[in-house]
Formats: sequence, C-alpha cells, structure tokens
Amino acid sequence: MPMPAGALSAPSRHPALRRPDSLARRVLADLDAAAVRWCVLRGGAGDRDDLDVLVAAADLPRALAVLKACGLLRLPAYGRGTHVFFLGLDAATSSWVQFDLVTELAYGRHAELPTGAEDGCLARRVRRDGVWLLRPEDEFWALLLHCLLDKRAFASRHLHRLDRLHGRTSLHSPLAAAVPAAVGSALLLRQARARKWAALESQGGALRRAWRRTRPLTTVRRSAGSAALRLVERPLQAWSRRGASVALLGPDGAGKSTLAKGIESAFFFPVRRVYMGLWKADDAPAGAVARTLRIMLRPLVAWGRYLTGLGHRLLGRTAVFDRYVYDALLPPRGSLRWLKRPYFQLISRSCPRPHLVLLLDVPGRVMHVRSGEYDPAHLETERAHYRRLRQRIPDLEHVDADRPPDVVLADALSRIWRHYVERAGR
Repeated sequence: MPMPAGALSAPSRHPALRRPDSLARRVLADLDAAAVRWCVLRGGAGDRDDLDVLVAAADLPRALAVLKACGLLRLPAYGRGTHVFFLGLDAATSSWVQFDLVTELAYGRHAELPTGAEDGCLARRVRRDGVWLLRPEDEFWALLLHCLLDKRAFASRHLHRLDRLHGRTSLHSPLAAAVPAAVGSALLLRQARARKWAALESQGGALRRAWRRTRPLTTVRRSAGSAALRLVERPLQAWSRRGASVALLGPDGAGKSTLAKGIESAFFFPVRRVYMGLWKADDAPAGAVARTLRIMLRPLVAWGRYLTGLGHRLLGRTAVFDRYVYDALLPPRGSLRWLKRPYFQLISRSCPRPHLVLLLDVPGRVMHVRSGEYDPAHLETERAHYRRLRQRIPDLEHVDADRPPDVVLADALSRIWRHYVERAGR
C-alpha cells in the first residue's frame, strides 16, 4: 500500500533505521522474510536506538526466533502485558538497539485498557523505504493515547509529532473507535487540533475511568496480575541478569585501564572495575617480617578482590578486572626462582576462572611511548611472555590493541556481548 501524500511517518525519524546496513534494518528485513506481520509504533528517542514494534499475535513465535537468530538477547520482564524486550549490539557503530515487541495495543500502567485495534492497524499499515509503519492517522491516535494513558503528560517531542499529524488524521482509525463514548474521540481530536494540550491532559483521568467501566473485570484482572508479577520481578530476573566477569591482561602500557574505563562507560549493563594487580613496587614494605606477611597474605588479598567482583556480578553488574591472578603465570624474576615458581602457581590458581580473558597485544615500542616506565626491549619480552599464556589459558582471546582506542573498545564490547548472548542460549 503506498504512503499517502504528505505523510510524515518516515523511517528517517528513527536513528536505528537510518543506515541500510544497521542491525535494526537487518532484523526487520528478516521479519519480512519470515512472513511476520509487523509495523513500527515508536522509536529513536533518547541515547539508545529503541524501537517499539507491533507484531501479529499469531506470528510472535516466528518473530522471537528471528530476533534470537540475529544475535539479540531477550531481557526477561514480568507484569508488562504482552511486551517482549530484546537487546542487541550493532557492531558497526557500537550502539545498542532495543526492541520492544508487543502483540496488543493496550494502555495504562498495567496494560489494563485494551483497544482491540491491533489487527485493524496492522491491516492498514503502510510501507516506506522498506519499513512497515502505522498509517499516519493510526500513529496519531496511538501516540495521543500513549501520552494520555501511559505517560499522563505530553513530552515536547510528542507534542511536535502530534502537532504535525493532527491535520492528517480522522475518526476512522480503529484506535479512535476504541475510545469510550463517555469521553469521545471527536472531543480529543478537536482539542488536539486546537493545541489545547493542557485541556487534553485534564481529560486523561476521565478517559481512564471511562475505559475501566467498559471492561471492569478485565481491568481488575490485568491490574492485579501485573502488580503481583512486578513485586517479584527483581528476584525472578536475578539469575538471568547476573553479570559476567572479564579479565584484561597485558604489560604496562597495553591499554588495560583505558579499555576498562571505556567498557564502563559504553556497555549496556552496569560495569564495575576491580584492580587485580599482584605486585606493586611503590608500596612494598621495607622490613623482612612485613615482606613475609605480605607474601603470605597475597592469595587472600587476591581472593578478596575476586569476591568484590563476584558481589558486583550478583547485583547484575559486569565485573572488569584490570589484571588478574594469571599474571603469576609469567616467569619469575630475581633470586630464589625455584621457590617462587610453586608460590606463583598457587597464586595463579587462587581465584576461579573469569568468563572472558582478553589479552591486549601491543608492540613494545608503542607500550614504551604510552607508559614510559620500561624500555621497549623489556616490554617486548613481557609481550612475548603474555603471548605464551595462550598455551596455559585455553579460553584466552587475543586483542590487537595497537589500534585507535575506539576500535579496540568496539572489539572488546563485541566479545563481551557475544558471551552474554551465548550464555543465554545454553
């Protein structure tokens, strides 16, 4: 069906859809290939590329399979009506894309105000630049009811959109027909055309009450069920949303701290950094007794830092370890090497294996410029020692860190996200 002349509902309004090769575009194209009936409701607001997508109820199983096949992670939610949330990482831009699939056009805090208009809206959908969209008049009513019944206020971006749509809408939308007669869609449309937004907001309470009176049992059942599920939502999500552990290895100047800070600021889930360095020369005790005590306590210190990371993970955060006990696998230096080797072996096994180990590999001359602490030859030797750790740590992943920081960060984010997706599929 062609888009009506002058229609303003264009994919370019949604940041996630502007690039033809974006993750969101690929997902929507795969929905078409799977014969899923869908259309975009809203999207593109805020810092992330969030898309609200209406899907035919009968096609939902195929839609879920498509999103999983595209590498998106389902985010468990409870008491949210028919909403199904998915999250994906667009590797080309290191941006996050969140899909909110819904099979019902229902409003209210607990989706207790159904419209029954979803099939009608899907039958009237229009296609623009390869994307299915609501017909402009249906978009107007969907957004107006969203503001009145869900948000109970008009955000500036929504006012701008409604102001551009109201001249092209009518009372023939299935959503307009769902408005209770006690309030009347004609009154709402007149006030919108007159830009009486304050008067419209004042109608919200009356509209909700009138809607509840049309289906009192449905309203009570949905409200009670949703409220009960939301009370236990956090405990139910605790296991599925547990955080992962990531260890960053490499000599001084490899960029571990820089990468850890980047992950902390760019990853979707909360991130906490934990320093796991084993030896620090700047605060080494001078006395023999103090030095011996420190050597004896070092495994306990490492374990304590690991427990700090575990605590973050149990709270749903990603724990990023700057260094790890695997540093003890490097060849010992100085005197008494025969004694240090078994001690270092003990240290290297003192903490459980992290989910992901990233070795930042950088030429010695580059690390010298970055840190300035050791000469290039020494750092190149350290680099060779770290490279040989791949024989001792089977899951260790090599990261070329001799690239711009944003490229290294994008690489690391993709690897961490892959772990989350793979874990969810087990």
